[in-house]
Formats: sequence, C-alpha cells, structure tokens
Amino acid sequence: MDPILRRSSFFYVTALITYMGLMGRFMLTRDWPAFEVIPLFLPVWLISAMLASEHDERYAFLRTLPVTDRAVVRTKFTLILSFVSAAWLLMIAVALLRMGDEIATPSTLVYVTLVCASALLVGALYQVGIWRFGMSVMFPVIGVSVAGGLVLAIIHVANLKYQDDWPAFSRMGVVEWLGGAPWLSSAVLGALALWAYYGLMQAGLRVKAASEAHL
Repeated sequence: MDPILRRSSFFYVTALITYMGLMGRFMLTRDWPAFEVIPLFLPVWLISAMLASEHDERYAFLRTLPVTDRAVVRTKFTLILSFVSAAWLLMIAVALLRMGDEIATPSTLVYVTLVCASALLVGALYQVGIWRFGMSVMFPVIGVSVAGGLVLAIIHVANLKYQDDWPAFSRMGVVEWLGGAPWLSSAVLGALALWAYYGLMQAGLRVKAASEAHL
C-alpha cells in the first residue's frame, strides 16, 4: 500500500465522517436553508484534513519513503478528489431524498456541485502552495482564509435567518437557470472543475520537483 496514502488517508476519512456527522446531518433533519449553508463549511473540513496530513510530512520524511515526487503529488491529489467526491455524492443523495418535501430543488443539486467544485480547486491551490512556499508560509495564509470563510458563512446564516430579503446563493438567477437541467449542468461544471484540477496537479508535479531539487 502506498505509504503516503496509508499515512494521510486517516485524516481525510476522519474529516469526511465528522463533516457528515456534525454538519451534513442537518440536511436530513432541518428545513431550508440547511442546503444553503451546510455546503459552505465543506472547504473548512477539507483544508483541516490537508493541514493535518501535512503537519509531520516534511521533505526529510518524504525522502525516506520509497516513493517519487510524482507518486506523492498524485496520491495527495487523489485524496483531495476522493474527499470532495464522496462529500458531493452524499450531499446529492440527501438532496434527492428531500426533494419530495420540497426542501431541496433541482437548483440545489447545481449549488452543491458548484460549492464542491470550488472546494476542490481551493484545496488543490493550497496543496501546491504548501509545496511551493512551505508550511511556515502557507499556514497563516490558510488560517486567515479559513477564519474569514467561517465568519462569512456565519454572517450569511444570520442574515438568512433575520433578513427576509437577504439573497440566497442557491436561489440566485444563474443557479436557478442551471437548475433547469441540473444533471447536464452538474456534469459540465464537474468536467470543467476536473479539467482545472488536472492542470493544477500538473503544476504541482513541477513545483514539487523544483522544490525538492533546491533542498
């Protein structure tokens, strides 16, 4: 078994379980706007898993493993993609279950896809940033962005609760328009996200190799 996969998969599996257990369950038990706000917390769990997996994995450790830079990059990107894909599948499944009582709509499927695609690309960018600049530089950058994202999500939740005219992301015009053909829209959005993700993985391969060469 890939030693990086064996070492890092624990953090991503744990993050997925805690995300669906602590946050995702509200999509099953609460009314709208659960599907509006819960997906916004997905990037926080993804980035937390990434930071945990990177914490002890300095270059000195990686050089002791019988794996190449290419294998490290591919494994790390596979873990990020697997986490987001599993979360997307679970949230889509819950949304389909709740369409019967009109808590979720076709535009919900598109919205969840958009949020997951964004989380996927943000996670990839941060992973490449860690290889390029190191944890000492990226940790405060990621910490500030995560804190900012949490604050914005909380503000959004509060405004949805207390302001009737506050705009909901999942009910914006473009999302509802894409919701007219949710499966086609989700497939196109997913394909575009995967294409960009693949490009970031190729960039990660170059950055990782260049960073290692300077050690």
